[in-house]
Amino acid sequence: MNNGMKNVVRWSILLGLSVTLGGNTPHLTNQESLEQKQISSAYALEGLDSLQIGDRSFDPYSYMPTAQRLKQLSDKVQNKQGSPLQTVRARLVKAEIYLQTRQFQEAIASLDQLENSYPLMADYILLKRAVAQSQSGNAQAAKATWQALLAQYADQPSAAEALYALGQTDKLLQQFPAHPRSQEVILRMLSQAPNRIDLMTHLATYFGDYKQIVPILNRLVASSPNLSAEQWWAIANAYYYNFEFDKAAIAYTRATPNPLTAYNYARSLHRAKRNDAAIAAYNRVVQQFPQSPQAPRALIRLTQLGTPSMAIAACDQIIANYPDTASEALAIKAEILQNQLQSPQAASIARNQLLDKYGNSNEAGELLWQIAKGQAKSGQRGQAIAYIDRLLQNAPNSSSAAEAAFWAGKWATQIGDRNKAKTLFEFTIREHPDSYYAWRSASSLGWQVGSFADARFVNLPLDIPSMRFALPAGSAKLQELYLLGLDQEARSQWQTEIAGKRILNPSELFVDGVLRVAVMDNLKGIRTLESLDWIDVSHAEKEQIKQLKQHPAYIHSLYPFHYWDSILEWSNERKISPALVLGLMRQESRFEAQILSSAGAIGLMQIMPETGSWIASKKGLSTYNLSNPSDNIKFGTWYLDYTHSRYGNNSMLAIASYNAGPGAVADWVSSRPMNDPDDFVNSIPYSETRDYVSKVLGNYWNYLRLYSPSVQQQIAALQSPKP
Repeated sequence: MNNGMKNVVRWSILLGLSVTLGGNTPHLTNQESLEQKQISSAYALEGLDSLQIGDRSFDPYSYMPTAQRLKQLSDKVQNKQGSPLQTVRARLVKAEIYLQTRQFQEAIASLDQLENSYPLMADYILLKRAVAQSQSGNAQAAKATWQALLAQYADQPSAAEALYALGQTDKLLQQFPAHPRSQEVILRMLSQAPNRIDLMTHLATYFGDYKQIVPILNRLVASSPNLSAEQWWAIANAYYYNFEFDKAAIAYTRATPNPLTAYNYARSLHRAKRNDAAIAAYNRVVQQFPQSPQAPRALIRLTQLGTPSMAIAACDQIIANYPDTASEALAIKAEILQNQLQSPQAASIARNQLLDKYGNSNEAGELLWQIAKGQAKSGQRGQAIAYIDRLLQNAPNSSSAAEAAFWAGKWATQIGDRNKAKTLFEFTIREHPDSYYAWRSASSLGWQVGSFADARFVNLPLDIPSMRFALPAGSAKLQELYLLGLDQEARSQWQTEIAGKRILNPSELFVDGVLRVAVMDNLKGIRTLESLDWIDVSHAEKEQIKQLKQHPAYIHSLYPFHYWDSILEWSNERKISPALVLGLMRQESRFEAQILSSAGAIGLMQIMPETGSWIASKKGLSTYNLSNPSDNIKFGTWYLDYTHSRYGNNSMLAIASYNAGPGAVADWVSSRPMNDPDDFVNSIPYSETRDYVSKVLGNYWNYLRLYSPSVQQQIAALQSPKP
């Protein structure tokens, strides 16, 4: 399937999804009367509280051939299958598929009078009609439709497309400054007048994530314009997220004063290694904004910069004033007392305080894990397991729990307690199903999910997600665009709705990340979703994040199915598990086809040019392009097959070789025992490769546990309450 067809199938809709706007748990219903009411009245309102749609009929991720999908949609329309809402949705999606396959007259016919029965999407129906008319060569009709769109929906983001098509760029920039069309116009104008301050300021304010923003910021700042504090904040953020920390620090001094800009100023100085200035800046955060989430984080940063006595004072200040961060401070204090101040007795007191007062904290779990490892190393496996039991009872959700439970299961196996081992392995899968150690536990239990030795051969059927649920933020129109699979339009709508907002709340961050991944802005999208694990927010927002992470779009966006057609083709050709290829590609590039590493590796599977040349010579190819997704996947899977062949199809060694090179891995194999592969992984001398192996195989496991029905059933059985 080519890229155009791959995009087309995303518009196959799930007509029959039940959704509750505002982030509540979605549920399936079948209420015809409610649907009719929504179409006729409430469905057109932006303040819609809920949108409930009948049985599930279509799937935004379906890979059904386009012709078959069109026939199914046509049958639904002609035979009036399903509810009125399903029918109008089917017509719009059918038109979109026709547009993508350049069947413009058919698209126009599908859209005919549709706005009358689909009021919420009336403006987008006009937009699609104008596009179809324009592409079919009827410029006069297209112009009239664009003008009608402007006349009826001048305040809607869809009007930005009309303004762009009609050449009204000044009005576009003024009325819809954050719309992607505005970025397109700004960049074109900047290419002709690169020093125009208004254009550079506009780009910095609304499009700070533009990939080539730094040279533009440099020109803007060098011109010494009279900018507002809000504009300086945007400039500072753009510098900061492009790792230009010295420049970010200067800009933050002129930005809107608030806890976040104050903290980011200090952090910029810190990351620029201007430690004395950073210490002063972190202290100002605490003094000026003592009740903010950034204040305890600033004190934590001070423990990394100051003298041991200064660090101890910062820890004590946290312990006294910030109970949510106290366990982290106690752990740091114990380490400083032990290693820097050579005071083991005082360190022991701090550790005991951590375990006694904050026993359910992440840091208490880490401490118990470290103690257990020491016991196991000295041969006291029974005592080590007892410490793990304490960890799992008191801090089962700590970041160390999955690793600790898995290793305790191994130790229990070694001392002959198979029942205990089974209990520990099952705990790991049940409570930490997304972890690498859940895969190691499942493998240890004999599940058919592969092992280090044979993961390449695991080819379980994967069921691509068949449902979308409403997002926790955004207008009713945004929700509908997303549910229909009109992802580019949804992203444009969202950018216009948030309009350069500097601080997004957790729900908004969630939506931003999901929509970025939907339009294949994967690096930023996945990073945005991952940031929900570490951003400094209030206690209430932390609880909100726990709920957000239960939304299906969270985990499915973290593990997307981009380039699935090519992955499936070449995985089958090489006899490599598609889940393994997905896992490696996610780690290598986050599915960014044009990404280039600092070392020069190219594309989805990060192939070095010299490696690509060598592969081409082996395959007898003279023409190829590593930036082309198909070529990159073809070459990457060939090389992954090659690394497997070098090591007897051992997937752990093949993956390590993919990262570190066959020569390095050969040295490790010859110099280290392979009796226990888990010990071997932990002994890999390259920290990057050690981390790489566990992340690739963790990704592989997540694709299996999220999308393999058989693995899902096994996990569900563990999570079901016992009779």
